[in-house]
Amino acid sequence: MNKQEQMLKILKDTRDYYAEDPVNRRSVDKDGNCNYTWGDNHCAVGRYLKTKYQHDHWTSNNDSIKQLMEEDTFAGFSNIDWALREEVQGLDTDFWTNLQVFHDNRHNWELKNMVIDQGLSIQGKESYNKIQTEITGGSYDG
Repeated sequence: MNKQEQMLKILKDTRDYYAEDPVNRRSVDKDGNCNYTWGDNHCAVGRYLKTKYQHDHWTSNNDSIKQLMEEDTFAGFSNIDWALREEVQGLDTDFWTNLQVFHDNRHNWELKNMVIDQGLSIQGKESYNKIQTEITGGSYDG
């Protein structure tokens, strides 16, 4: 599988996973903050972290993708591969950033009685399609 196919698979898996039950699957703490891990839940990127980082006491649990990238600059790199499972390493950092924004934006999920529980909203479908187009158009090919 090439990198574009892998990113498309991750994007679709993310959409399908959270659309099934956004309220109970998203990684949001009691204050409404998105984290890589909260309890047994993981965010879009958190699901692909190495197991040793998938706990809510991880010091970088609430960092942005950019902050995770900065943690690796001492090694001369500018990516988050150091924190990701081997099978998803090597993908463009902008892809991970946009995947995270897609997941975190509550407006991407359909609202019913002010509770997110119905899958993708119209805005969410547009966001999904935009990332999909960016992937197939080579925006994340580095």
